[in-house]
Amino acid sequence: MKTIKCMLTVVLLGCSALSFAQTSSDVEAWKGVRFSYDHSFVNYDGDNEDGDMNGFSLGYEHAFKVAKKAPLFIQTGAGLYFGRHKESDEGYECKTSALGLTIPVNVVYGVKINDMLTIKPYTGIYLKVNLMGKDKETEEYNGKKEEDETNWFDKDEAGGEDYTWNRCQVGWQIGATLDINQFNVGIGYALDFNELAKETKTSKFAVTVGYNF
Repeated sequence: MKTIKCMLTVVLLGCSALSFAQTSSDVEAWKGVRFSYDHSFVNYDGDNEDGDMNGFSLGYEHAFKVAKKAPLFIQTGAGLYFGRHKESDEGYECKTSALGLTIPVNVVYGVKINDMLTIKPYTGIYLKVNLMGKDKETEEYNGKKEEDETNWFDKDEAGGEDYTWNRCQVGWQIGATLDINQFNVGIGYALDFNELAKETKTSKFAVTVGYNF
């Protein structure tokens, strides 16, 4: 986790240095599709345990220029996220699946390096709507399998209100992207402000590729 934050800090510092070295108002507003690999971190404060979840996002973003003489933009859009975590032991397996919708609002500063390359550091907030969260447990005894599913939005199935997932979360994110002609690559880090469940906090590191129209 610390390594990821350090890597992201180095990238953003590099972008800042380029910003001071060269700014350009020639950067135009854009819209495009994005696909990302997401690695989510789950911190259970009550048990002092950490977990993770791998997944991917597919989304659309649209940027609007907000300054005439500076390459400053407001970027928004929507992205659909799917994640999964698997634990297994002898005779036991548990698969956790999550599905959510994220709506970001970011401030983006464009730094045009040349006709081919543009760096765009960004920061902002987002709304995340958790659409699905469930566990599927499989246990095997004497050659017989038993399956059980848990809906984390159902208070009875989750084991009480303290373990029930919140439907909506708000968070902060930071990152940078690089446009290579119409193609786009980037990295980012996101941190939820409110908990997923009681004493359960989440954050995410993402590597993104995309295409601008």
